[in-house]
Amino acid sequence: MDDALSSGGIDLAMGYCPNLNALGIMSEKLFLHSLFCLVRANHPQVRSSHVTLDTLLELQHAVVHSVGRSNELFETLLRTRKLRRKVTLLSSHVLSLSAIIASADLIVTVPRSLAEYYVGIDNLRMVEPPINIQPYEISQFCHGRFDGDPAVKWLRTYVANLHQEKRSRSRAASGKGARS
Repeated sequence: MDDALSSGGIDLAMGYCPNLNALGIMSEKLFLHSLFCLVRANHPQVRSSHVTLDTLLELQHAVVHSVGRSNELFETLLRTRKLRRKVTLLSSHVLSLSAIIASADLIVTVPRSLAEYYVGIDNLRMVEPPINIQPYEISQFCHGRFDGDPAVKWLRTYVANLHQEKRSRSRAASGKGARS
């Protein structure tokens, strides 16, 4: 991605990209993201919105090994704490998992926004993980050489404003930031 941004092959990259640091690449934080677990709504071993560490490690897990980087955060956290879980299913993409999780006694850890989306379309329930998983930054990246390009500038501004509006709507819906 460093080369593609540097050469102008791509105008903008977005996501969790801790290794995207080639000379001249600019970044702008868009928001903080967190990870949540998903289980089917009537999972027999997970009956609340929380799960204990012992239960988490006993459950059968679906794991996403994709090009994305957010799954690395959880995998690294488990390794550093020397925690082992039972991996039953490996998937190369998160999109295939909601239907599987909705009909099986599995648990999967995914970015919160995906968990919230899947809860709305499938028979799923969000579960807070028992491990303190630090939020991570989702940013947008472009190369400084193209910073003055009107189309790149418009795209960066549009993306930043889109996420700012989403945060404002979210705060207003939760009552935070409301004026009296």
